[in-house]
Parts: sequence; C-alpha cells; structure tokens
Amino acid sequence: MHVDEKTIGETIRRLRIRKGLPLEDVAARASLSPISVRALELGRGSTLSTLVKVLRAIDEDRFITDWAMKSSEISPMQSLRNSRKLVSEPKRVSGKRQGSGNGAGRNSGADGGHMNSGRK
Repeated sequence: MHVDEKTIGETIRRLRIRKGLPLEDVAARASLSPISVRALELGRGSTLSTLVKVLRAIDEDRFITDWAMKSSEISPMQSLRNSRKLVSEPKRVSGKRQGSGNGAGRNSGADGGHMNSGRK
C-alpha cells in the first residue's frame, strides 16, 4: 500500500473538519503555525514531527498505528510480484569485463596473462 503526502494531508483535513476544529485551533493546540498545518493538509513537504503534533492535537494518535498496520500487510499478489522480481534480477551486467588497470583479466590463458612468460 502506497501512501503519499497528499493522501495523508487530505485524510487529516477530513478528520479535522469532521471534528469541527478550525485550522487555527489545531495549530495552537499543536504549537505550530497555521501555515505549517495547512502545508501538511495540502501534502506540501511537512515533517514527521508536524504530522505527529497535528494528529495529537485532533486526538487521532491511532491514525499512526492504523497506518503502520495497514502498510505492513502484503497481499498474496504483491508477495508473488516481489518474489518474481527477486528471481528475475540479473546477477551481473553482461558485456565485456574491464580490467582493473594492472593487466588482471586481460589475456588470461595458460601463461597466466603474461605475454612473455616463455622467456627467461
């Protein structure tokens, strides 16, 4: 379950309005500016601290627990998709291997990669 800032903000605004709480009162109860509360409700980059303060100010602390429980639930189909992703991921990138600059990996053969290994 994907939850974005806008969805969280809309939910908080709905809860606040349902309880008949003016934005300014919530801001005062949360020790925040009305601008911060409005930014949260609009989904415009609020902090986790602001979210928690506002939820406490509107007596909706349970929202955090409920959200955490819902976000940890994985559907059987999502579990299958995730397992397929793990199986299909390549182990390495194909193509020519690049040496480390010291000749390793280049020209490796019976002579161990030394071009003049036959001379003494």
